[in-house]
Amino acid sequence: MHSIRRIFSVGAAALVLGAGLVAGSSGTAQAAPSDCTGGANGFTDIPDSLSGQGVAGAGAVVIDNPHAVASYAMQAGNVGGRQMAWGVLTTGSGGNWSPTARGLVWMDVTNNSGASWIQCGPFTTFSAGARLTTAAYPTSSSASRAFRVCAQVTSLGTDSNIACTGWW
Repeated sequence: MHSIRRIFSVGAAALVLGAGLVAGSSGTAQAAPSDCTGGANGFTDIPDSLSGQGVAGAGAVVIDNPHAVASYAMQAGNVGGRQMAWGVLTTGSGGNWSPTARGLVWMDVTNNSGASWIQCGPFTTFSAGARLTTAAYPTSSSASRAFRVCAQVTSLGTDSNIACTGWW
């Protein structure tokens, strides 16, 4: 009888521990602008007005209810004497941006060929006609370093859409 109780206790403890790890892991995976602003994790703050060369493609994120459109892209250029990459989001204006819409942009950087990555952002705007950038990160000739930019448009309703560039 003691062995059955012990097996049950060990199994229940393992189940609770496993559930705690699964539930706890979602909280630790959340990224924030503070993970890459102010020089954190090797990133460099840049002004939202900074433009560079378009790399790795670009796209648009659209929601229908309410209607909102935002474009996103990855750019690269010289920042403080170093070649760097960053993400850009531009929200629609007029009939292409609802007052209840929210645009988000973030950039993922991997230094190990995508096995893991650092997320820079998301950076958020509710404004029509806004241009928003992520912090910039140094490019490298190493094949293991790659970047991608992702964008999301949401509304206070239920509509949401996310899109990303390919890895560059």
